Amino acid sequence: MIKLGREQICPNCDGFNISGIKLPDNCEWCGINKPELVKLETSTKLPKGKMSIIIGGQAGSESKGKLSGYLCDKYKPDLIVMTSSPNAGHTIVTPAGEKKVSYHLPIGAIMCDCPIVLGPASLINPITFSKELQTLGIKPSRIVLDSRASVITSWQISSEVKGHLSDIGSTLQGIGECRTNKMKRGGKHHLISDIQDEIEELGISVVSNTSSITNRMLNEGKSVLCETTQGFDLDLEHGIDPVHCTSKMINPSMAMAEAGVSPSFVGEIFGVIRPYPIRVNNRSGSSGGYQESREISWEDVARRCRYPENHLNFGEMTTTTKLPRRVFNFSWVRFDYFMTICRPTILCLQFANYINWDAYCVREWTKLPHDVMDFVFRLSEVVPVKFIGTGPKHGDMIEL
Repeated sequence: MIKLGREQICPNCDGFNISGIKLPDNCEWCGINKPELVKLETSTKLPKGKMSIIIGGQAGSESKGKLSGYLCDKYKPDLIVMTSSPNAGHTIVTPAGEKKVSYHLPIGAIMCDCPIVLGPASLINPITFSKELQTLGIKPSRIVLDSRASVITSWQISSEVKGHLSDIGSTLQGIGECRTNKMKRGGKHHLISDIQDEIEELGISVVSNTSSITNRMLNEGKSVLCETTQGFDLDLEHGIDPVHCTSKMINPSMAMAEAGVSPSFVGEIFGVIRPYPIRVNNRSGSSGGYQESREISWEDVARRCRYPENHLNFGEMTTTTKLPRRVFNFSWVRFDYFMTICRPTILCLQFANYINWDAYCVREWTKLPHDVMDFVFRLSEVVPVKFIGTGPKHGDMIEL
């Protein structure tokens, strides 16, 4: 046998023996005539009476929305909750091939029909919110919005644009200014209760305590899914650095606190990561580094994964700012810290094709290139990788 990573690979059929997959019974190792490996029944479900959480393990743009859509489509949560704010967008490509982008609403809700709760820590831009409802096609009657959620105003956005935040990579959507005004508890701050009639005209329910809805569902043994925004490496207190970060904490404990749910109700914690983490681009100044990891170019990524087309055309743009993303080598220091603070129970590796382009749109474990498998093995040394995203489409996902 040939040793690769920490598992054995059969030189006859290139098959790996990993957790969640068993070998056929007709051969001691790989069977005759290169048979396919057989998957065991998966244990990945949304536990009843618990709130499961999807959280980004890096600096955002890990493709949390794709995993949320997959989970909502396959496991059908009874309720999906979110603390929304338009400084981050979630993207999904539906089974019909239609690209959908959300800023306030959990994008996974497109793939199921359950109620949606937006909690009191949400920040709502009414103009963007109204447009989003129209483009996503989500029925407003499914949405319950907390009356204590905040309203982002034009002057808050203007204040960020004129200030120093562009120097540290802010998306300049008025988020930090709005949160600051809420903490000051001054007259300039507006809540959803101040524009309740306008919101209810959209067909959305406004209530004074959304946590009662979430807790009632949990007490009834229902499954609740929380789709978080941004990523742990942008955490105000535990992120890469205290300047180039977002204006709040990003971890499972914070997600539960914002939803008004006790930690005793935590279910699965889905940590979503990518092989090459990104940061938003600089308008001016710097948006920060990435711990011990070196910044590289998208051409470097294209060359490493053997992208078959023009390397100059390879790269990503941010969903909100529409600027080119900065890209870095994988940070094992930050990954270890994410595991320590957030304690995910399941990992999802997205953009596996950035390791080797032969993985692009692959939907079976046994057909993945060996270097992708080896990366999965290394990630799984503490917490299992159960999901592997290989392309933009809804079905470009391997579940182990």
